[in-house]
Amino acid sequence: MLRPAPPKGRPADPPYLTFFLVDGLSQEVFQRELEAGRLPNFSRLISEGLYVEDGIAAFPSMTGYGFYPFITGQDAVRSGVLGLRWFRREAPEGNFRAYVGRTNVMMNEDFAAEPRTLFECFPGQHSFSVNSYANRGVVRNEKLGWGFSMAKYQEKYPLIRFLGGTPWLGPRFIPDWYGAETQVLELALEDLADKPKVQWVTFASPDGRNHIVGTDDTYVKLVRHIDSLIGRYREESQRLGQEEHRLYAVISDHGVTDVHKNVDLRVALGTAGLRAWRGEATHLRQSRLNDPISTWADTDVVLAVNGNTMNYVYLRNPAAQGEQAWRTQPAPGTAFQLPPHQGGAPVDVVKVLREAEGVELVVTRADAAGQVRVFSRTGEGRITPSEGGLSYSCEGEDPLGYAQGEASRVLCDGRPRSDRDWLKATHALGFPDAVVRLHRLMSAPDVADLVVTAALGYDLAADYELVVGNYRGGHGGLRADQLRVPYILSGPGVPMGQRLATARAEDIGATVLRLAGCPPAEQRAGEDLIPAVATPAPP
Repeated sequence: MLRPAPPKGRPADPPYLTFFLVDGLSQEVFQRELEAGRLPNFSRLISEGLYVEDGIAAFPSMTGYGFYPFITGQDAVRSGVLGLRWFRREAPEGNFRAYVGRTNVMMNEDFAAEPRTLFECFPGQHSFSVNSYANRGVVRNEKLGWGFSMAKYQEKYPLIRFLGGTPWLGPRFIPDWYGAETQVLELALEDLADKPKVQWVTFASPDGRNHIVGTDDTYVKLVRHIDSLIGRYREESQRLGQEEHRLYAVISDHGVTDVHKNVDLRVALGTAGLRAWRGEATHLRQSRLNDPISTWADTDVVLAVNGNTMNYVYLRNPAAQGEQAWRTQPAPGTAFQLPPHQGGAPVDVVKVLREAEGVELVVTRADAAGQVRVFSRTGEGRITPSEGGLSYSCEGEDPLGYAQGEASRVLCDGRPRSDRDWLKATHALGFPDAVVRLHRLMSAPDVADLVVTAALGYDLAADYELVVGNYRGGHGGLRADQLRVPYILSGPGVPMGQRLATARAEDIGATVLRLAGCPPAEQRAGEDLIPAVATPAPP
């Protein structure tokens, strides 16, 4: 059966914009390989433009959700979507939103109508994306899920690995990681002839490889392979006469961490007498999210796994009955003392979770005064809003570790600081930009009552993933290895040879929107980075 011709808009007017998103890019690996001279094409883009060494991803640090800031200039919290999996209390049905599998098309539908995305800024002009489901308004959308699934399954199943090695069948239908990424590039090269205004190219292999086996030698080689593919892309852009008009954004949605042990929060909650539910990892048959609210009638706690190192925790409202027990949020004070649906003494949910194996942080939804509390096993931090910004104070051991450093100890003094001051002060620390990222998320409508993040070496999704079993790497959390990533901008309007210490994902989005000629939204969260860049560095 012949493949139908892909949709096509009219050839775009320059400048052209290309996003290379490296899914799950370890900042540590990237910097090491860059310094060793093994990433020549990344290095060339850096020399020709702006390099942000400590980029700060969206939180939760997730694929799809983490794409949103780059195409809108907004914090992902403002998207109307809160991750790959989350619970929407007031929805008439389909309250548990989960975009893995056939339901991935619903993420675009769930995004807030405003602001418009970068793809929607240029109606009629051609645009293209591959391996993205955060691309509302794109003309041509390609997904190569089969190829990446086969690459992933080869790690677990010898038969698939054997078939992948056959001369004709393997490269076409059962590619390895390298072959899957090459197929992505070839689609993008084919589309270049149509002069797309925006091309979004997701290189997903680092994320997939890390999930299966961790950050190993093959992970590093895949980063090098992606570098070579970017070189091929630039050659084709040059051949077509488009290169001098092309703006490049090299980005990542999150970093990665290695996992040595997997835990399931339902165990700790169940031991305490609470019935917890966490849903399916992947929707293979279901294409719409329409389960009724009665699905959770006998449930005390709903867990939403994100990236496997972070769980949203939604609690039944003990002050309401029937459907209203899930449609309404419990007051923060009463939520933490949750009587089991089947009867029994109230359970201190925060205490249970902060003492559970594999848990590092338990974070509460903002209370009526806007205060967010951050718990570890041995301490508590409080994020408090005021006209002067956000302040942070601690009791016991500082959960975010700021108080442990001589220079950073002052950050726990309870004095308000602006969002930008928090970014500058914490981007190089173990929990970069955590005060701002946590407060924005935990103040959002429909956010969970609690957020739980995993301790180093753990994930919070034991026996969860379909087919491949327990992961050996993950993301989703707030630690530097998951939140801190590199960003590169290069092309028309970007000064050459510049470096910035830090910027947020939404800053990259705001800058790109302006450079591409798309007026920013009135309520922009990101900051245009070009005015902050100094004069070009001397040769």
